[in-house]
Amino acid sequence: MFRFFKKKTAKNHTSDLQGNTKSFEEGSNKTNQTDQEFLHFDHLNFKLAIIQVLMYEEEVLKPAFDIFDFAEEFSDLDIDTESMEIIQPALDYFEKIQIPKEYAKHVQEIDMDGGNEIYMNLIPQWDGEDETFDLNEVSEEELKQFPNLEEATIMSSNFEQVKAVFEEAGIAVELL
Repeated sequence: MFRFFKKKTAKNHTSDLQGNTKSFEEGSNKTNQTDQEFLHFDHLNFKLAIIQVLMYEEEVLKPAFDIFDFAEEFSDLDIDTESMEIIQPALDYFEKIQIPKEYAKHVQEIDMDGGNEIYMNLIPQWDGEDETFDLNEVSEEELKQFPNLEEATIMSSNFEQVKAVFEEAGIAVELL
């Protein structure tokens, strides 16, 4: 139902993933530049918002994760691509992915929305009406990694606290 991007074959997807991210099965670092530094995240929902920008909007974090390809490749996990709940193996993948620091310069704006591809790959039938992906915590250290980030529209049920952190970092923020 929610297909926003082209589906690759599982074979191509897996070979691309091995060249740019941690291998899901092995959990080991398969990046091409082993001495490269990576962004640090204290809060998963903030990391997911950044992955949305880098993977699906700016298309610098490749390949774009596709739950249908992932389910096909890891068929032994019996992944329900029509789920209304978080698909744990997909969430595990995003938790483990390392993002090179050099990609931070591409993040100029965060626009969290219930229809973002990142969320549709984690809960394919999510309607965006609950607080699952709300950005309720973020640290100034996380924000400082993104020198070009100027504005953000976020989902949050703790907006005033999060707003203060964004403002302290000099980033305009508004509630979706």
